[in-house]
Amino acid sequence: MTRKERFQFVLDYFSKHNPDAATELLYDDPYQLLVAVILSAQCTDKRVNMTTPAIFERWPDAGSMAKASFDELFPYIRSISYPNNKTKHLIGMAQMLLAKFGGQVPLTVEELVQLPGVGRKTANVITSVVDNQPNMAVDTHVFRVAARIGLTVNAKTPLATEKQLLEFIPRDMVHIAHHWLILHGRYVCVARTPKCAECGLQQACKYFAKHYGAAVAETERLPVVKTRTTRTVKSPAKSKPAAKRTTKKLK
Repeated sequence: MTRKERFQFVLDYFSKHNPDAATELLYDDPYQLLVAVILSAQCTDKRVNMTTPAIFERWPDAGSMAKASFDELFPYIRSISYPNNKTKHLIGMAQMLLAKFGGQVPLTVEELVQLPGVGRKTANVITSVVDNQPNMAVDTHVFRVAARIGLTVNAKTPLATEKQLLEFIPRDMVHIAHHWLILHGRYVCVARTPKCAECGLQQACKYFAKHYGAAVAETERLPVVKTRTTRTVKSPAKSKPAAKRTTKKLK
């Protein structure tokens, strides 16, 4: 299987089995999404979603967040990883939004990365999710899954991974492909013990070929495996009520 064929197999599979993939973070507007993404660094979306409702109720926009003190905000996010830095980042981010962008979240990577707590990955998430821009945010899940399957070759950094993925993924699919790779890494191609028996990408996966027999990956026949359900996530339109997850059986 060529690299181009591998990409096509993966994209076709996810298009069929998870056509509505979206972020699991709950939000109502770009400001709320930006807050949630900043908090999600090295933290689970589940934990962030438990934390943000109270934050959004107290500080519903950049104007109110900009007036928050460290001591006021910190107790709301103390259960999140790196709460000291993130408290400072949220307040600084809101203050810069007011001072430089009229209180609105900009939708270019170049402008977003000027904000405290916002790096290239976060900027790519915001522009992709809010505006469907063809920007690939590479987190640990995307980095791991792309390398294991063989979508990337010798990509040592997130930026190298981003560039290689953008080379093969059609522009109009980049925003959803980002979610496909994240969700696959979160629920199937997990870090320590990937759930290969549940995976529908066996035929295209270099990791599967290496560990379970190269011959399998070079044929059109999938091995007989035990099938279990995996999560398919649909886009939450609002933070209330909580997003519902549906399950689909992999074929």
